[in-house]
Amino acid sequence: MGNYAKFVYTIDMKIGVISDTHDKLSNIDTALKFFSEHGVSEVVHCGDWKLVSSALHYLDVAQQFGIHTRGVLGNNDIETASFLELNETKFKTIQLVEGVLEFRVNDTKIVAYHGHHAPTLRDTRNRTDYDFLLLGHTHKPVVDTNGNRPIVNPGSTAFSIPRSKVWVPTVAIIDTTSRSATIYKI
Repeated sequence: MGNYAKFVYTIDMKIGVISDTHDKLSNIDTALKFFSEHGVSEVVHCGDWKLVSSALHYLDVAQQFGIHTRGVLGNNDIETASFLELNETKFKTIQLVEGVLEFRVNDTKIVAYHGHHAPTLRDTRNRTDYDFLLLGHTHKPVVDTNGNRPIVNPGSTAFSIPRSKVWVPTVAIIDTTSRSATIYKI
C-alpha cells in the first residue's frame, strides 16, 4: 500500500443577504440581478417582505436567475400562513420560517433572524454556535465582526429608518471561505 495524501476542501460560496424589501419590487429586481452578477446562487432574506404578492414576485425573479432563497418572517409579514405555504408551492427554491433560521453551508453555520422581538434577538446574539448571524429590522447596514462571528445586517432595499432623502438601497454578500461580509449599495 502506498502513501496517499488526504485532501480536504470546501466550496467557496458567496451568499447574498437582503432584508426589509417592503414590496419595493424594482429594488428587489435590482438586488437579485446584482446577486446574480456577483456569483451568488443562494440568498437569505431577513424578513419584512410585507405582502405575499411581493414574495411571489421575488421568487419568480430569483428563479429566473437560478437563486435559491432561505428566509425568515418579520414583524410586517402579517399573512404568516400564506407566507409559510410558499414552502410547498411550485417555487421549490425557498425555505421560509417564522422565528430563527439555522442552516449550514459546507462547514459554516448561519443563523438568521429578523430582529424585531427583543428577547429573541438578545438570546440569538448571545449564542456562540454560529459563524454568521444575519439580522434585519433596523434598515441600517452593519457588519459587526464580533470576534470571529460576524453579525450582518444588509440594511433595506425599501427605505431608511428614520426616513431620509439621501438613503440608498443596500444588500450584503458573505463569503463562507474568508468568513467575511461586505455591504453593497445597489
